[in-house]
Amino acid sequence: MISANEMISRNIKRIRQERNLTLDDLARLSGVSKSMLSEIERCTKSPTISMLEKICTGINIPLAQLTYVETPEVSVIKNDSTKHYSTSEGFDTYNLFEFDLDKKFEILRHVIAPHSERMSEYHEAGIREYIICTQGLLNIQVGEKSFELQEGEAIQFLANCNHKYANMSDEETKILMLMYRE
Repeated sequence: MISANEMISRNIKRIRQERNLTLDDLARLSGVSKSMLSEIERCTKSPTISMLEKICTGINIPLAQLTYVETPEVSVIKNDSTKHYSTSEGFDTYNLFEFDLDKKFEILRHVIAPHSERMSEYHEAGIREYIICTQGLLNIQVGEKSFELQEGEAIQFLANCNHKYANMSDEETKILMLMYRE
């Protein structure tokens, strides 16, 4: 994932070039010096909010356009490039697609060892979880209600309550989770 500075510098340069503007042109329109614009585009200087506002005003774009990240037509996530972390003993998480502000979701893969469980506290308002059991059995408790999912079954719920994932079997359980912000 690229840094905010890289994203902003790429977008300024792309927009400037799409509009056939030189650095001198952009400096004149925005009131930001040519040397500072050059350093921002090369990602050697971090722009202040007031500089970004001047640039946006000068070329008549919203600030959000400078933080836009273009999604490629195709993204392939390989096992060896997936971000992996353990959230608790016996519960491994793989981040397949990180949270995207525009799309409002992220997709995770979980591998739950036999006889393991994980309690998740409530999420902020508006987070909905969609879970698909892809292997084994998943016991899930949402608030006071309990459910058991077999391979191929799914559940969705508003995650503003405590919830628990458990694998009470002797076999590994795998699930896919989509977390969506309403």
